[in-house]
Amino acid sequence: MTTTVTSDRLAEKTPEATFLHVMQKEFGFPQRTACQVLETATEILLGGDSRGQQRPGQVRVIVTSLKAPFGPRLAESAKVGVVLTVDNGAEDVRVKETEGVEGLRRGRILRITEEALEQGGVLTQEDLARVLQVDRRTIVRDIQALEREKHIVSTRGAVKNVGRGQTHKVKIIELWLNREGYDKIARWVHHSPQAIKRYVSTFLRLVVLHRQGKDAKEIAFLTQSSVKLVKDYLDLYQEALQQPESREKLEEELERVSVWKRSEPEKGGQTA
Repeated sequence: MTTTVTSDRLAEKTPEATFLHVMQKEFGFPQRTACQVLETATEILLGGDSRGQQRPGQVRVIVTSLKAPFGPRLAESAKVGVVLTVDNGAEDVRVKETEGVEGLRRGRILRITEEALEQGGVLTQEDLARVLQVDRRTIVRDIQALEREKHIVSTRGAVKNVGRGQTHKVKIIELWLNREGYDKIARWVHHSPQAIKRYVSTFLRLVVLHRQGKDAKEIAFLTQSSVKLVKDYLDLYQEALQQPESREKLEEELERVSVWKRSEPEKGGQTA
């Protein structure tokens, strides 16, 4: 009971809760409508990277460049500034409710290592310990646990030894195309179901733009994603087209998006 009350209080202090309060109290939106507006705004505004702009819960840190050679000492290696989402608001509160502190921290490790890579940086275990405010031994245990779950944690040491593997965002979409449920995927990556839905929404928008003839850079700009992520998603899209079950799932969802778009009233028009 105490844990639930504490989680509810934490959830009330998030930017999402403030947004919902304004929508309901100042604009008179019903709770359901306010939640739908919040979900849509989150997908559109936060679907990809933040392009260097920080929002609540994010920190900007200087890390080693992904392009830096592995020979020189870290102190002598090229550096780059990256923005990392340490606290993702209400979504992280929900993860903590279901998976506890360890599960939340492991989800954050997956999230921020990938955010760094998308921005051209790579984190060390020491970087993770500093950003997440734990000791290095805790990070080592967390990485070992994630690797047992078949995750690839792209720290500088891992990239040096085996190179970059498949990112967890790509793996999420791959599982979704194989008809795994949002909840099951969320548990595996220690994220909230809402985060998984947001990744899927970004992927679908990206595919639509690609089919409209947009190139990778333009898609990255329109979806607020990194060019690297766009290219990774497009590679996965091409693979999905070659697999009947994945292609069927993709076309079903794209048709659903298309129907939803066609059902929207024209600007300035009237609803029936």
